[in-house]
Amino acid sequence: MTLSRVQLGALVVTAAVVVAGKQFYRGASPDELQGLLAPVAKLVGWIVGSPFTYDRTLGWVNRDARFVIAPVCAGLNFALAAFLALSLGWLPAMRRPRDAAARLAGAAVVAYAATIVVDAARIALALETRADGAAHEALGVAVYLGALCALYAIAVRRRSDHVATA
Repeated sequence: MTLSRVQLGALVVTAAVVVAGKQFYRGASPDELQGLLAPVAKLVGWIVGSPFTYDRTLGWVNRDARFVIAPVCAGLNFALAAFLALSLGWLPAMRRPRDAAARLAGAAVVAYAATIVVDAARIALALETRADGAAHEALGVAVYLGALCALYAIAVRRRSDHVATA
């Protein structure tokens, strides 16, 4: 597949977003990650029936369950991977600058929404199963990998709905 200038530009923008996101995440505090942590904590609290409270140094804490949703749990890496999966899935449909801009903006919105839902599901499962250590990590990998595969498949399927034949 030969990429057009628009598609190459979209790849550059996608890579820049992922690199900038990774750089930001390295030193981000709980306050700086509230856009992800707060909705995830509220959704997990609703799912498990036990609310979380915010602690500026730790993150979102559920003292009853002895569980903290810390910055490392914010799901930003998943959000970046989801943005990448969606952008790559939609890349062939990015034929004009307007198409690329719309698809990249859409990928950002879908990646954010998916991150809230998937991260909340992952954390709620970890709480409900009392997974810790390697089991907690394996659960996270399984949930994240399944969700990324699903997002990419959806992007490819939706791409064909809107790609005009030349």
